[in-house]
Amino acid sequence: MTALKRQEVEFPANINYVYEVYDLSSIYSENINLALWRRNRSSALLDDIVGLVNTHSSFALRAVLKPSEVKEWLRASLKQQAFTALEKDMTFLAEVFADLFDLTHVGLRLELLDKTMCPRFHVDKLLCRLVTTYTGDTTQWLLEDNVNRDKLGAGANGQPDESSGIYWHEDAIQKAMPGDVLLMKGQGWTESSVDGLVHRSPLAGPDNRRLFLGIDFA
Repeated sequence: MTALKRQEVEFPANINYVYEVYDLSSIYSENINLALWRRNRSSALLDDIVGLVNTHSSFALRAVLKPSEVKEWLRASLKQQAFTALEKDMTFLAEVFADLFDLTHVGLRLELLDKTMCPRFHVDKLLCRLVTTYTGDTTQWLLEDNVNRDKLGAGANGQPDESSGIYWHEDAIQKAMPGDVLLMKGQGWTESSVDGLVHRSPLAGPDNRRLFLGIDFA
């Protein structure tokens, strides 16, 4: 009988893919600039997402608040029926971010986008950010062996990503799945052996909208 050899899967050294929310704390590792929580969206959450997208064309909601205030803020902002599962999920993620960084308040933005938000690869000018795309195309990023950081910002000489030389292999551009939670280091995280994550928003339009949640330091 032939023994089956288990195949080992190698993940990039600077990224930690996790399947439990508490493992997002790996973002504190000095060699990690992205902790990515793979998760499934519940049927109740999917129903809320569909209901919200079907009743709005686009919006941008922003606030600084305590995690416990998310529910009432969202209901007041949308001025219509409650999206209970979405409220619970946003509250939970706000609590996760606040607990990770010992915060009382967070900066929260929920946007239904019908145009591309940040089309160029870049590094955020902050300490850390949490993002998730509830529906639509998702955040893209570059692996460390596929990025030329000299081409960030002014280094691109005004050229688009496709011709600036910021990456070597287009087919190696990474992409999240809807519902994934990304915790991304930015330029402000100085005690790290790896620089902030190089990422961008995907294309969006009236026929390709995305429901996006971002959580920042207040």
